[in-house]
Amino acid sequence: MTAQKLMRQKKLREWAQQIEECANSGKTVSDWCEDNGVGYKNYFYRKRRVREELLDMAETALTLRNSALSHSETPVFAQVAMPKMIKESSVAATVQIGPYIAEINNGADLETVDGLLRSISRL
Repeated sequence: MTAQKLMRQKKLREWAQQIEECANSGKTVSDWCEDNGVGYKNYFYRKRRVREELLDMAETALTLRNSALSHSETPVFAQVAMPKMIKESSVAATVQIGPYIAEINNGADLETVDGLLRSISRL
């Protein structure tokens, strides 16, 4: 992994930790941002980037899984280590298409994520 990718991962982990702190603070996002010197718009930018990264990681894992299945009669599963960015019980990603909203919790198994994304793609 390049130094640039490592720095990006470090930044995303820090942002995820801030998002978690805000969610657990009992304050409004606006108040938390003001208390912690984070711009209100910047907070949502960071939250979006963390979610995008988690979705990319899930998509990569699904691609590896589907690739393994298409090249073999016997299923082969790849274990992909997901960095601990957000607590297990919190929402890792929210996907909205029109009026439909789906939340993917951190720690969701790949089969669930795959089924959810396939269902949403048909809407």
